[in-house]
Amino acid sequence: MTMTSPVTKLTKDVGTTIKPGPMVVAHPDQVVTDADLKAMSGTTGLNGPFLADLLGSFATHENMGVNLFRTLRAVSANPMLQTSYTKFEADAVVAVEAYETLITALGGRPKYISPPGRMTEGLDSKMIESLQGSGSADPMTVELKGVEMALLAATMCVSNVALLTRIAEGLDEGPAKTAMETAVTALYGPAEQHLEWAAKTQQTLVLTQVKSRLAQQAGAVMETVAGKIKDVLT
Repeated sequence: MTMTSPVTKLTKDVGTTIKPGPMVVAHPDQVVTDADLKAMSGTTGLNGPFLADLLGSFATHENMGVNLFRTLRAVSANPMLQTSYTKFEADAVVAVEAYETLITALGGRPKYISPPGRMTEGLDSKMIESLQGSGSADPMTVELKGVEMALLAATMCVSNVALLTRIAEGLDEGPAKTAMETAVTALYGPAEQHLEWAAKTQQTLVLTQVKSRLAQQAGAVMETVAGKIKDVLT
């Protein structure tokens, strides 16, 4: 199995800004400080710099989801899973746009790379990097672990939307509250669908294999068992 799809990342050439940390430096033209991020305080009445960092990490997770689902589609040999991953990738693109629209509406910087965003990228990158070991596992294991990666990613998506919902509930009526509620409306449905699909598909893959006598036989042809999985998912 080969992975040829490019990885999408926010880099300097697309106009990113960044808040340096103890071990992070940047060109002065790219640097932002908490003082620069206080615009969100004026539109929401909340801790603007913290909110900017938080929403930046949410957008980063969705952007890494684009990479994850694109990679899972390339690694999977199952047409049904490939179809789902293609849809999830498209949903993740829409989610990135929803967060960037929200950030802009609140007076923030949509291409801002926050410290939580950097750590989020690191966490999500490890899942994608683990697929480099797919050549050391049998096809069924690769498919199962791919679904479990989708499950982990979707769990975080749902949690992020739940946090955004609670933040919006605490705001007074006005443009900021409306912008957050609009984002929640766009994000909630796909995130829940991804989570439900991943949990159900994980159960299907595991229960099918654990009950399969063919899979128990020494020297069983893995392609035959994998074909059984394909039939179940169809």
